[in-house]
Amino acid sequence: MTVETSDQRPARLRDNRDFRLWWGGTVLSAIGDEVTAIALPLLVLLMTGSPLHAGLVGSVEAIPPLLLALPAGALVDRISRRGLMIGSSVLSMLSITSIPVAYLLGGLTLPQLYLVAILNSAAATVYRIANTAALPRIVGESELGAAAGQSEMIWGIAAIIAPPLAGLMFEVTGPSSPFLIDAISFLAIALCILGIRAKLGPDRARSAEPVRWRAELTGGGRIAMSLPLLRGLTILTSIGDFLFAGIGLLLIVLVRNNGASGIEIGTVFTFAAVASIAGSLLAPKMEDRLGLLPTVIGKHWLTAALFPLLLLDLPGWGTALVWGVICLQIAVLNVIQLKYLMGIVPNEHLGKVEGFLTFISDTAQPLGYALTGLLLEAFGVPTTLLVYEVVLALLAIYATLTPELRPKALPDNSPR
Repeated sequence: MTVETSDQRPARLRDNRDFRLWWGGTVLSAIGDEVTAIALPLLVLLMTGSPLHAGLVGSVEAIPPLLLALPAGALVDRISRRGLMIGSSVLSMLSITSIPVAYLLGGLTLPQLYLVAILNSAAATVYRIANTAALPRIVGESELGAAAGQSEMIWGIAAIIAPPLAGLMFEVTGPSSPFLIDAISFLAIALCILGIRAKLGPDRARSAEPVRWRAELTGGGRIAMSLPLLRGLTILTSIGDFLFAGIGLLLIVLVRNNGASGIEIGTVFTFAAVASIAGSLLAPKMEDRLGLLPTVIGKHWLTAALFPLLLLDLPGWGTALVWGVICLQIAVLNVIQLKYLMGIVPNEHLGKVEGFLTFISDTAQPLGYALTGLLLEAFGVPTTLLVYEVVLALLAIYATLTPELRPKALPDNSPR
């Protein structure tokens, strides 16, 4: 198998065979994760009739990222990323396959479903970190922005395709069928990664070197916080992840209070996913035309300006429009952060940094969801929306005043 060098990479992503394989594998991974996340609680509910267990089996999926993100990031920088991605895909395939097999044999149990949820989440955590660290090896420096946009777009595609696919298969072809298709997708992912010719890193295996766990586990955070631009973007996105973790719950309560139907509620989230795809495609062009600072500042002030509109008695389509434009802006910021993450962090440390960012994001989300629920329970929708707006305004002020987003914060070798 030949290995592509940076000089051999095609100038455009659509001509890059390795990137097409990476994109296809990542799409399958994202859709598979979403299908399982939806079908698994449905299966538990069918087996037990217990909403508690249906919720808990989804909740245990949040545990592996918290425990594994930091050590997985260190591992990604020490041993073969290709091997980790293929191994994670195979582990997911085997664990997911056990569900339809046990179901058809009449031996499926609740403890098995909990175990599958944990194993699949652990494999997905390792895969995502290795996948991000490998991406700069596949594309050239000039294409990092476009590649970041394509990466962000994948999650919007998964959000559109996976929910109706999982529900349709569950009802029409049987409760075990979504898992069978999901297992096949993981085999396809492994084949895609195996077919990539570029060396995905790290440059040399460090598995034989002694592991200094304290330095390895804290290295990603130290690197991220030592780079002013990445530090500023991380603060903005981490607080945003915390704030919007419970936005789905807030929007459901809001739209239902406004008299919307179930179909209209679904439309809000479908429109948001479409808008996220649009934002991921527009982000590189917006930054090229406006510049980093105006794009980031504009995103935060526009979000802060739009959010109070949700206090109005909007119809379902009005809420969908407001939230869709906000999601477009969120996607723009995510693309910008990923672009500069890949551009200014040395590739031999990219796994540790991505592991740190994954840990921060996955820690913030359950806490933010719980806080939104508490606010809704204690104060209702209007007060919860006002709390959101205060935080959004503070983020906009921080983006405007912080020196960390200024051009002097850009390293000389960073993408522009």
